[in-house]
Amino acid sequence: MAVIILWIHSGVKDKNVMNKTWQLLTLKFDKDNLNALMLQYQAAQYIAMTGRHLIPQKPDDSNTNMQYIFDRNMLLGNLIDDKYSLGMHLIDSNLHLVDKQLNSLTTIEIVGKTKEQVFSELKEALNQQGIDVSKFSQQLHYDIPENGLDHNGLFLKPKIDYLKENTLYRHNAQIILEDLASQLKNAEHVGVWPHHFDMGTYVPLAYEKGNVSKSYGLGWAIPDRMVNEPYFYLSFWSQNKPIDFSKLPKPDAGEWIREGWNGGVLRLSDILKEKSSPAQFELVKAFFSSGLEILNKTGI
Repeated sequence: MAVIILWIHSGVKDKNVMNKTWQLLTLKFDKDNLNALMLQYQAAQYIAMTGRHLIPQKPDDSNTNMQYIFDRNMLLGNLIDDKYSLGMHLIDSNLHLVDKQLNSLTTIEIVGKTKEQVFSELKEALNQQGIDVSKFSQQLHYDIPENGLDHNGLFLKPKIDYLKENTLYRHNAQIILEDLASQLKNAEHVGVWPHHFDMGTYVPLAYEKGNVSKSYGLGWAIPDRMVNEPYFYLSFWSQNKPIDFSKLPKPDAGEWIREGWNGGVLRLSDILKEKSSPAQFELVKAFFSSGLEILNKTGI
């Protein structure tokens, strides 16, 4: 499968030009940055709760996922009763119940409140719009890292500069991943998944007996056990023909993970070495373009 990526957003001129250009990243990822990211992570779980309990279950669990909305700096959940969605503003971290036109019907501030207090306010806001909340609960089907909020702690507001920087991660990743998804056959829409709070697209490459037998995963992830800072990733999976990544040539940016995972990563710290928006954008382009080209040449 030939892979030729024609990048369009480094300086695209359209009606959303200010919203769809790479924004310069400047802040080193440290404890303050992590605190901001964790606040957004925790607040986004309320969107997952509405998807889990108020929207019909889908086989891929996409009823719990979110989309990034460029001009609102918002993560937006799926439609509830085909009328409403729950969104979370990434900079102030407030929850917004909105209609189909994204008009805010109710705003729920989370800073200074417990998880239970926020949930109670959200449940009441949904109820006031006529949504059946009899089965609505905070229970989710996955675990996220425990923190003080799980012991009646309060949502604390991080420094605003770090909230803004974390929002730029999403903004920039959406630009890159939208371009990729638009050019790779059968690529799914870019989504944000609440369990790991990553965003990405899934690209099936082949099928056997109606099931996917080979696929790409392309996305952006928050720190985890594999990488201790935010990073872009490119992964490959095959049920029949695994790739020995230790034998692949190095991509033009980033690195292959040689053990325990099938793919490559580009770390935030490497992106921050570039001091201009165009240079950062070009580096991420190089990671995905060269990585896809290398994988293609293996004959997958």
